[in-house]
Amino acid sequence: MLFRSIVTNLRFDRVTGALALPFFQRALAAGLIVGVIASLFGVFVVLRRSSFFGDAIAHASLAGVALGIVTGIPPLLGAGTVAVGIGLVLNRFEKKTLLSIDTILGFFLAVFMAIGVLVLSLRPGYQPELLSYLFGSILSVSATSLLAIGGIALLVVPAVLLLRRSLTFATFDPDGARVSGIPVDRLLDVYNVLLALVVIASIKVVGVILVNALLVLPAATAKRLSKSAREMFLYAPVIGASSVVAGLFLSFRWNAPSGPAIAIVSGVVFLSSMVIRRGGS
Repeated sequence: MLFRSIVTNLRFDRVTGALALPFFQRALAAGLIVGVIASLFGVFVVLRRSSFFGDAIAHASLAGVALGIVTGIPPLLGAGTVAVGIGLVLNRFEKKTLLSIDTILGFFLAVFMAIGVLVLSLRPGYQPELLSYLFGSILSVSATSLLAIGGIALLVVPAVLLLRRSLTFATFDPDGARVSGIPVDRLLDVYNVLLALVVIASIKVVGVILVNALLVLPAATAKRLSKSAREMFLYAPVIGASSVVAGLFLSFRWNAPSGPAIAIVSGVVFLSSMVIRRGGS
């Protein structure tokens, strides 16, 4: 009944008419790209149980966004610099301090996000920009941002295909992977950097706070429906891209924030997978 009500009130004439608008075309392209790469890489995040890493990197990158806005450089470039920097030093920081990874990520999340909010607060009229990066603003994706997102996808997708088996092996049996000659520590550095790039690509779509909706929920849904890791890599991108497109159209139709709409759709799909799985078992 709820689904029928949603479909009835969509007014497909208005929704399909949006496809003729250049800003909506850019938003749709960005959403499809991010939906695929975030959910594809999210399979590793779910298998490695490292969702807090993506969340922490997303929040910490707000410092880079703020520095970019204040200095005039592209905000996503500033965010990427901070996120990739954290990804590169994370393993070394853990080994030198002997602290748990959660503690280190908690430090980065709290301190760097606080720096970002503080820097933005020094700029008059900062609230709209802050909200845009906190919750996403997919309908304002520029041609430059779309190119940056596409560039990240061209780097991430081949890397996932190349490293999928090695990283999956290292995830389930790190000692066995080392014995087999896989450079696990270096592989983790690459994983951290790639995850940081995926987070940066996702910020414009769903925002800092909701990044994990794309990183975790589609992959978690795929895990519920899959019988193997290979099937997860097949299902997750489809689920992620579909959730983004559905959330984008719903937000446009009802004039609602796109980031939260995408996150809610992802959550509903995940809950539905639990019901389907329970009913099929």
